[in-house]
Formats: sequence, C-alpha cells, structure tokens
Amino acid sequence: MNVTFPFVITGVVTHGNHLGTGIEMPTANIVPNEDITGLKYGVYYSVLKVDGVSYKAITNLGTKPTVKSDGLINAESFIYDFEGDIYGKEITVELLEFKRPEIRFSSFEELSVMMHKDLEDGKNYRSV
Repeated sequence: MNVTFPFVITGVVTHGNHLGTGIEMPTANIVPNEDITGLKYGVYYSVLKVDGVSYKAITNLGTKPTVKSDGLINAESFIYDFEGDIYGKEITVELLEFKRPEIRFSSFEELSVMMHKDLEDGKNYRSV
C-alpha cells in the first residue's frame, strides 16, 4: 500500500491503561477502523477531530511495547488544549507527518521522558 499524508483513521475512544493520565498526559485511544498496512509504527504529528472541532494532537500508532504485550494495534492521541470526556465517541485522526519510530523502553520512566519531549516537539510543529 502506498501511503500518502494526511492519512485518516477513525475509531471509537476506549479506555486504555490510564498511564498517561497519571503523568498528566491523557490520551484518546482507538483501534483504527482502516487498513493501516504500510504505515510505520511510531509517533506522528496529527490533527484530531471530535464533535466537529479540530484539535492539534500527537499520536502514537502501534502496539505500545513498553506497557503492553498483547500485540494489538491502536492509536493513542494526546490532544493539545483540550479538556473533556470523549470516551465512547467516534473520532477522526489525521496523521500528518511521521516523527519517530515506536520504541520499547527499558522503563516507564524512560518512556515518560520521551513522551514529554514528543509533546514539546508537537507544540512547535507547524500550524495545522
């Protein structure tokens, strides 16, 4: 499959492990409805749409190897400048540009440090 960007995925927001909430980085988790064959697992700059409103976001697509071992693919997006409860809602995520590959970190603390860096980089990513 030849991937072009933005690449759009959709899904219903489900509960994850709530690890991001514990470090003040809550994410919206979905299992993509679309065929994502050809997409790299990793972090993407993105736009998330919910209830007709678009938000700047950063999204990890993959299996979350540091915190899970079930191998299921999901997309989890941190939404900038958003507060609210969107569990059970269908969202659209536009993956704009690949940032870095998914990595298995040796600890959750190491993952947390990288997540904070990813979020800071995402803030500075060009306007969408």
